[in-house]
Formats: sequence, C-alpha cells, structure tokens
Amino acid sequence: MGFKVDYTEKDSDTFEVFLKGISVEGEEAERKMLKEAGEQVKKYVVANLDKHRRALAKRYKGRPAMADDVKVSTRKDRNGNLAARVQGGRRTGSLWHIVNDGHLHSRPTHFMDDALKSLDGRIDNMWDKVMR
Repeated sequence: MGFKVDYTEKDSDTFEVFLKGISVEGEEAERKMLKEAGEQVKKYVVANLDKHRRALAKRYKGRPAMADDVKVSTRKDRNGNLAARVQGGRRTGSLWHIVNDGHLHSRPTHFMDDALKSLDGRIDNMWDKVMR
C-alpha cells in the first residue's frame, strides 16, 4: 500500500492534501478487504447450500439452484459506511429467508449463519493481508 500526494496551487495546505490522500487510500483498502470477505462468505454459503441441496429439479424447472445464484456486491449503507452484501440473485433471492430461517412446514438450514460463523476468526487475517 502506497501513499500518493497531489499538490495543486489552489490547495495551499499540503497537510490537508496529504490527509485527503490517506482517506482515499484507506477507502480503497477497505473496498479490497470487503470484496475479499464477501467472496469468502460466498464460498461458505455455496458450500452450505450444496450440503442441503435437494433433488427438486423436476418441481422447479425454470429456477436455478440457490447455490448457483449467489451474488456479492460492495455498497454504501444508509450511514455512508461500506458493506459487503452476499445475497441471492434475481431468481432465488426472495427464497433465502425461508430456507435460512424455515417456516411452519420446513426446518431451517441456517446456511447464512453457519457461513458467518466459519468466517468469524478469519477477518483479522484478511485485514492484515490487505494492509501489507
């Protein structure tokens, strides 16, 4: 990770320009780390969904399997903080809460909870790797 300092004539305070460069570099590092964390969560979610996959291909011909329709995105939330979102795609996204939490006639699988638990201890290692 390197620092880039830009100085223009309209910016008279070099320290202010330096601080702005640090904030830009920090945001880039945060995006990189969140992207990597999102990909790790996606990997665990797909593994957990494959573990619970059932043979329902005849019943839902037009819909892909949930493990095949997982999307990762990095966005700003309402408060302006960056967050990685791992969610279902257009065709299966509306079913995630039912499969994860269950309902009256089905047992919950908790595939998202298990994925987040398995990633819990690895976040610090990802930060160290990105900050080098």
